[in-house]
Parts: sequence; structure tokens; C-alpha cells
Amino acid sequence: MARQTELTGQQAEAYYREWAGRSAALYEEAAEVFPGGDTRASAHYAPFPNFIERGRGPILFDAEGHTLIDFMNNFTSLLHGHAFPPIVRAVTDQIQNGSAYAAPVRNQVSLANLLVERVPSLERMRFCSSGSEATLMTLRCARAHTGRDKIMKIEGGYHGSYELAEVSLVPFPQQCGQLNRPTSIGVDKSFPQSVLDDTIVAPYNHIDYTVTLLREHADDLAAVILEPILGSMGMIPATRDYLGALREETERLGVLLIFDEVISLRVDLGGAQRLQGVTPDLTAMGKIVGGGLPVGAFGGREDLMAHFDPRTKQPVMHASTFSGNPLTMAAGHAAMSNFGSDDCARINRLGERLRDGFNNVFEAKGIKGQAIGLGSLTNLHLTDRPLNHARDTFEGILEAGHITKLIHLGLLRRGVFAAPRLMFCTSTVLEDQHVDTAISAFDDTLDELRPVIQAERSALII
Repeated sequence: MARQTELTGQQAEAYYREWAGRSAALYEEAAEVFPGGDTRASAHYAPFPNFIERGRGPILFDAEGHTLIDFMNNFTSLLHGHAFPPIVRAVTDQIQNGSAYAAPVRNQVSLANLLVERVPSLERMRFCSSGSEATLMTLRCARAHTGRDKIMKIEGGYHGSYELAEVSLVPFPQQCGQLNRPTSIGVDKSFPQSVLDDTIVAPYNHIDYTVTLLREHADDLAAVILEPILGSMGMIPATRDYLGALREETERLGVLLIFDEVISLRVDLGGAQRLQGVTPDLTAMGKIVGGGLPVGAFGGREDLMAHFDPRTKQPVMHASTFSGNPLTMAAGHAAMSNFGSDDCARINRLGERLRDGFNNVFEAKGIKGQAIGLGSLTNLHLTDRPLNHARDTFEGILEAGHITKLIHLGLLRRGVFAAPRLMFCTSTVLEDQHVDTAISAFDDTLDELRPVIQAERSALII
């Protein structure tokens, strides 16, 4: 694609509308049955999302016939890209024998054994249908075990689609309180006050503030839940010291420590907990565990997971119609058994190459920005300030305005499929040249948008 030397924000959006004309028509059709044409908020972006027809390896094919390199992998859930032959074979073999039974199946045990062997915290585990369900069941386990009601979560942490999981997901200014004592706030108007009252919010990567809050509320706290890599707020890794301090303090106070590794499980065969050397009491998982099919999983210490034992007098209730369904187990085992140490190291190296390339572009263009993340997980931020917690990220989002959106649309037009919030992840089917193409596309996009940035967001220019 030829570089544009003069461009306005309206022109950038107009170019996208012209480029994705077929998707515009499909979006209007979708709006007849979905509110706002949307059935999954995370996949929506303005002016309308690009409709995808199929995928093969690292490439997506959209409704217009464009080819796109997939750096989103369904929000990090695909290790091996699309239509990975071992997964296709496993699912094809299974579907011929049925898709779901109201009974246990052997491939549940096979996948569970693989995960227990790899993830340090897993002594016993269960499958469920989503990452949301996985985190929810860890919280219920913690409450059953401790007899306490309140949960501490980290500001900016996202743990699924229920109220507590989204408390203080977005640190709205004038609402979020002081950093040393964040206020529990809802992300929308659906949050009951009771949930906000039962959620203690702590700042990410601030040891002193978090430990102080832990000690103050210890008598009421069942658990602390956090992501070892803050996903929705920009792929900020937790420091080893922060995780270690949480482990030490929760153990001393009798509060359970829960890691949400739904996203971060891919950074090491044993997840971020093995990489960082910090073992939680319970772990929630999802995404890569299902090989591209809907999945969740959770597990931890044997005495904690015993609360789900149906042979006990009053177990914690966990029914879930599609938990451990044979199709997902087949796909998950094929995905995970084809993901070894060398594969993990390779996608992490590609992630590092991507971040280095993006950061070189920011520097060469004289535009404030940075690519951060860990392993195969990357996020672009239009700020040059250090990013340690959710407020740092959100400040950068507000400062960038709609430039983030225009960069996303520009990358799409250049054949690079990333998340609207400029999140990227690498997969085993990507090659160096795919990464280099993304870096080049980013370079071209910033050139094209420079007049807009100078006119509307001159503070981003160094």
C-alpha cells in the first residue's frame, strides 16, 4: 500500500469504510438482530468491525477477500493459529462419536493430567465452560474454605463477565479514589452496591499499599485474585517482588491467593507462576486450554479442591452443562500436547522481536509510545511514561484520544489483525517475516497519521 502524506482523521475512517465495504453491509444486517450489531463487546470497534470468513494457519480471510496476518488469535486463545491439522483431526474424530454426553469421558482425564503436570499450583482441578466461570468458581471455593465474604481484586484486573470480576476494571478519574486506597467502582450501571461493598480494590505493583490494605481487611477477606499480567489494561507484567509479597502476606494472614492465568498461561509451559516462581493456592485458566473451543479450568491445592468433591456432605455446587465436553477436551489436548518448551520459547522470541520493532519505530518517528508485555503477549501504548498499574495505562488512553482507533484501522488496511486496544500475541504458525510485516505496517501507519497526530495530539510528538 502506498504511503499517504496528507491525512485527516475523517479521511482515515473513510479509507477503512471503502476498504471494508462488504463488512459495512454485513454489520447493518447484524444490527437487525443484535443491539448495535454486536454480540461480543470485545470484538466491536467503530465504525464497524471487519467480518472474517475463514482462517488458515496465521492468515485470516475477510468478507472482502483481504488476507490478514492474525496477531490477535481470538484474544490470545489460539496457540497454533487457525485450522491446525492436529486439532482438526482430533475434533473430526470426536464429532463422529458425538459432541457431548452427560457422563465423564477419558479425554477429560488426559488433558487434566497434562495440565497438572505442568502448572505448579495444580494438585486437583476441574473443567468448566469459560474463563469467567473458572474465576467465579475459585472465588466460591475461597469463600467456602475460609467462611469469609470479601474478595480483594486488583484495579484494572478483568476476570470475566460478572459483577465482581469487573469491579474497578476502568479507573475512571474523579471516581477511583486515591491510589493507596482505591474506591470500588462499577464499569457500568448494572453493579449492585452489595458487590462493590464486598470487593476491596488494591493497586497493581504497589507492595506497600496492597499489603496495608490486606492487613486492614484480613479478617473479612476470603481471597486475593489477580492477573500475573494485567491483560485488559495493557499487558503490564506484575513484578516478581509484588507477587512474592502477596504470596508471603496472604499465607501469613490465612487469605487465599488466586492467580487468573486465563491469558498468562501461554508465557511458560507452567504459566506465569512457574516463570515467576510464585505458586498461588488456586489458579483459573481458559483460552489456550481449549484449543480454540470454549473452555475454562481451575484448580489448586488438594484440600481446597476437595470442596467440590460430590462425595462430601455439602460440596460447593458446580454443575455446568458443557464442562469438560469431549470436543473441547479433544481440541485442548491436541493444542497443549503440541506446545512444548521449544514452541513456547519460539513464540516468546517472536513477541520480543515484535516489541523491539515497534519500539524502534516509535523512536525513529519521534512519537511518544512504547510496546510492553511479556513473552508472546504485547500491547502498544501511546505514552512514554513508565507503566506500572492501570492508572498509568488509562491516562495514556485518555491522552491518545482516537489516535489508537486510527492506528488500529490503519493496521487492518495493511493486512495486520490486532485488537482494537492495540494488543498483539504471537502463535506457533507465525514466522519472522510476519512479524516484520506488522512492524513495517505500523511504520507506514504512523507516517500516514502524522498530520493527524500533529494537529490533534501534538503532545505525542517528541
